[in-house]
Amino acid sequence: MNMRWLKKREVIIYFLLFKKFRYEKFNIGDAFYVLKPYFSKKVSYSSIKYMSKIGLITKLNSVEYRLNPFEDFVLTFLAKAYLERRSILRRRIR
Repeated sequence: MNMRWLKKREVIIYFLLFKKFRYEKFNIGDAFYVLKPYFSKKVSYSSIKYMSKIGLITKLNSVEYRLNPFEDFVLTFLAKAYLERRSILRRRIR
């Protein structure tokens, strides 16, 4: 799976939600309320939807979500693919 790096706003949205909810479940309305001073509903929803797709947030049902640990996400998804790619590129250079 080829995955893009997170945008700055997605990282910020994750940490704003983490500051409020930690790893407790929350509904989309509560998330919109927390993010309202900074982001539109459209941006908030699309970011939450994308983070659900890549595994940073777990969608529990149609309106409830739970955050997954950021460290697990980085180690499992990003670091593994990045290091594999670096290894291939390094071998070609030699």
